[in-house]
Amino acid sequence: MADTLNPLLGSLAKDPKATEDFSKEAEELIARVDTMASAGRLEEAVEQLLGLEKKTRQASDGISTSKLVCKVCQLYYDGKEWSKLKEHIVMLTKKRSQLKRAITDMVHLAMGWLDKLDKEKKLDLIDTLNEVTEGKIFVEVEKARLTQMMAQMKEADGDIEAAANLMQEVQVESFGAMERREKTEYILNQMRLVIAKKDYVRTQIISKKINPKLLDAEDMQDMKIEYNEFMIKYWLHEKQFLNVAKCYLAIYNTELTKADDEKWKAALTAHCIYLVLSPYDNEHDDMLNRIITIEAKKLDKVPIYLNLVKIFLKKEIVAWPLADEPALKSHSVFQESPHEGAAERWSLLKKRVVQHNIKVISGYYEQIHTKRLCELIGLSDKETEEELSELVSSKFVHARIDRPAGTIKFGQKQTYIDRLNSWSDNITKMLDLVENTSHLIQKEQMVHAARAKLKSKK
Repeated sequence: MADTLNPLLGSLAKDPKATEDFSKEAEELIARVDTMASAGRLEEAVEQLLGLEKKTRQASDGISTSKLVCKVCQLYYDGKEWSKLKEHIVMLTKKRSQLKRAITDMVHLAMGWLDKLDKEKKLDLIDTLNEVTEGKIFVEVEKARLTQMMAQMKEADGDIEAAANLMQEVQVESFGAMERREKTEYILNQMRLVIAKKDYVRTQIISKKINPKLLDAEDMQDMKIEYNEFMIKYWLHEKQFLNVAKCYLAIYNTELTKADDEKWKAALTAHCIYLVLSPYDNEHDDMLNRIITIEAKKLDKVPIYLNLVKIFLKKEIVAWPLADEPALKSHSVFQESPHEGAAERWSLLKKRVVQHNIKVISGYYEQIHTKRLCELIGLSDKETEEELSELVSSKFVHARIDRPAGTIKFGQKQTYIDRLNSWSDNITKMLDLVENTSHLIQKEQMVHAARAKLKSKK
């Protein structure tokens, strides 16, 4: 029996101060009832225990009451009186002014029997314990554990949906009495079940219950990896590849991953691939530059993926298919296991290469013929126009297509205000140059004059 009753709950888990001590009477009676039970006088033994329990309960003697109610339950358990055991657990819990200590210790005792029971009896006892713990904040942790046991049994029977429905309603993040690690494990289990159920909306809701900073602790590294693996599944479903790349980077940065060559290579290469698969923006460009700078030594050991990152950083046209295509296709990102959609991701890689080529061309050409652009990027007229239109819509590049003339103009069209501003800037720069030049000429004249004076004095 616990010496401390959920200390984090404060006054919510405290019983009134005892007015009388029945510990001696309780010990003597408990010693006698064992003999009575072995002689077949079980009901008489229980009756005597309940009589003294009433006195200890009214005197708020928590320790003695706890010992007595636990003994009642133990006698019925040893005597295999299952129906009476369940009946007395409920009855003892509902007695007037029943002490929190007694209820908690009785629930703990009954939970210790669960692993020894067969499936049917285990379910019955879990249902009974769920009933007596319902709405009692001082046994909320025990109720959460009971719910998890029930969910595990449902999952073992193949009923994933029922298991997820049981777990997802438990708000363990608000349980002050549950330890940090157990709480995180519980939430991760909730995430696992709702993902298995393919309820991705609830996956996002549950994921927000975990503070990512909490996972940075040394004793939480294994959970950080597990959390990010679940989030990878969620972000892949949402087609947000930049967030997938961030999850792989978080996995790579754990000490557990860095200590294993195979694991860090898998995480780092997956990070690189998903990074190039994500749409171009400032954050994407910044992450590409950072990974190639900060992790240069590690990337040297995986040259294929180093070259892949460099391709998207250089302002050069990339030929398709890529030189390292067979090696890239063998990576788990482009396999159906562990994540489906490999063919779609490979097509997306080709799309990103085409978009990169168009971006490079837009930097070198102000105007280009459509046929020439098709030759450079290796697509048909229709495909080129579709890709270019998508890039313009996403503001990746600025361009205008002239179909009758068969030309494409790159660059944003200047308004009259833009032209005036440009002209004003140019005039300002020119005047600054003239002023700086005048200062330099004046400086040289003063230096020569000073030298001339020194020579005349000599």
